[in-house]
Amino acid sequence: MGRKLPEGKIPPRYGQERILEILMKFRAPLIIALITIMASTVGYMILSKVDLLKAFYMTILTVTTIGYGEMWDMTAKDRIFNLAVMTVGVGAVMGYSIAVLINIVTSGEVKKILRFRKMVSDISALKGHYIIFGLNDYVIHLIKELKHYRIPVVLIDPSEELEEFAKEHDIRYYLNLEPTEENTLYLANLEAAVGAVVATLDDYRNLAIVLTVKNAVTKNSIYPFFILALAKKEEFKEKLKLVGADYVETIPSIISKRVAILARKPPIFGEKSLLEEILFGEHTFIDIEELVVQPDSPIIGKTLKELDLRKRFGITVIAIKKSNGTVIFTPGGDVKIEPLDIMVIVAPRKKIEEAVKALFKGKITSRSTMLRKKLKERLNGLE
Repeated sequence: MGRKLPEGKIPPRYGQERILEILMKFRAPLIIALITIMASTVGYMILSKVDLLKAFYMTILTVTTIGYGEMWDMTAKDRIFNLAVMTVGVGAVMGYSIAVLINIVTSGEVKKILRFRKMVSDISALKGHYIIFGLNDYVIHLIKELKHYRIPVVLIDPSEELEEFAKEHDIRYYLNLEPTEENTLYLANLEAAVGAVVATLDDYRNLAIVLTVKNAVTKNSIYPFFILALAKKEEFKEKLKLVGADYVETIPSIISKRVAILARKPPIFGEKSLLEEILFGEHTFIDIEELVVQPDSPIIGKTLKELDLRKRFGITVIAIKKSNGTVIFTPGGDVKIEPLDIMVIVAPRKKIEEAVKALFKGKITSRSTMLRKKLKERLNGLE
């Protein structure tokens, strides 16, 4: 069940006051209706000499056009007055009220407000999501990849095209708000998010967004929290890091790196390079992981040959970083494992988990496991 957010966090255009403003459009027809009912009731009492209840009942029947017929024998003068009540009732009261109602319904503003408030409520129940800023092709592909790994996202953009964009690309959570306002981040459930991806096509805007996110994260002591940013121009890379981005990549750089891999090693054995498929494929099962050897791990003092990781678990050690900073690339079988060594391995994901449990007895920690543990502790603290 979603957490109830303070009303003050809801922007004024989506607040209860705005709903009241819309409902106040009924004020004029309501006043006219009350005046008509009062005047008609008094008129019937004076002209026809009937009691209050009968006069009021006749008024309601006439104004609402129900028309059960005359409640008493009316004179010509009574009928002329009755015609006036009918005219005002149908035209000024019923017609005006229906026109106002149609205007409110067709404008869709109330529906939009209620949908926004429902969206905020749903987002407040999320955990472990990414907040994404931007409305472009890069964001479409990014969200597609995150969906593949079942990572929820909240898309934020002030563009009027956001709702249509979200429907077209099956994006469930989105907020049509200004991303450089700190309040927007709270509505996106910043405290329960893993991180933010800033990927608009305006580098200056990206700077402002990163600064806003970093300020909110620091102010609320949210850790760990990762801010990833895309830049169109290389000169903005360092600027984005200076204002708080943890990792920044330029769009031309990403594209050129991918193309360079293909250029250096063209896919001569098939339509797509196997290396490309392993590193960037949509359904790859291979993982590159860093394992930190704990001081009490049972593998300390053993050589890679003794561990025989490749034969037993299908794990290949491609590098080992020693505690003194030395890095051994493609280590041989005679390399001994020491406390706090960082082993860089390549293996199927399931095999890594299997090896950690069976061989290392849990006395080894992957960098991703450490991250998941810290995130879990932070997110559990929100309950």
